[in-house]
Amino acid sequence: MDLAEIVQCILYKLKTGVQWNCLFIDIECVKSQFSWQLVYYYFQKWSKAGVFEQLFMFYLFLQKDKLDTENLNLDGTHSYVKRTSESVGYQHRKKGKTSNVLVMTDGKGIPIAIGDIQDGNHNDLYQVVKQFAVMIKDLNYCGINVENSNLNADKGFDAKSLRRACRRRKIIPNIKENVRNRKHKKRGRKRYFHKELYKRRVVNERLFAWLDAFKTLLIRFDTLNSSWLSWHYFAFTLILLKV
Repeated sequence: MDLAEIVQCILYKLKTGVQWNCLFIDIECVKSQFSWQLVYYYFQKWSKAGVFEQLFMFYLFLQKDKLDTENLNLDGTHSYVKRTSESVGYQHRKKGKTSNVLVMTDGKGIPIAIGDIQDGNHNDLYQVVKQFAVMIKDLNYCGINVENSNLNADKGFDAKSLRRACRRRKIIPNIKENVRNRKHKKRGRKRYFHKELYKRRVVNERLFAWLDAFKTLLIRFDTLNSSWLSWHYFAFTLILLKV
């Protein structure tokens, strides 16, 4: 048995979103004698061992010189959940049960960091400082310096705690102000906000369009958060290969 064929089957599952038990019905590129249970076994084994995360970190380290780290973007994305899983909540805006995850991209819209899986009923600010700290730690581990970088985020991330966390790490927060979060007007100098840099945040929407090409990420059927994160890490790795 060739493990490259196992990886090819996992990639086929990621791109097409086919069910595990229907894996070998339409696939023609692999003529193997093993069953779909064996492919599922290796995926779960590698997922629990953190292989897909290590793969993403490795290629992130290799491609770090091609990334635009002067401008960072932070945004969250919701995925519908169709079965009982970890970290699931009802999202009124989506009118369904979802799971939320924060994604950080560079100035070109290339994914460089991802947060933990959160319940869909929480907003983007839920434990955002903790997740932001983990993202920056992962970037430093890959040798990516983000000091003096601009962090673009929409008004859903307007919070004093996040701005303080950015300044503590010498990152310039370019976050649009949410007037509903402020009971009183700010005294003194206005908060920094660059409109032209904020317009570049549209690359996040392009990234989410790229992720929609991976049909497995459209609707969550995975029970474990580790498996759901592994699919994202694998998709991010494939995007990094095209940089």
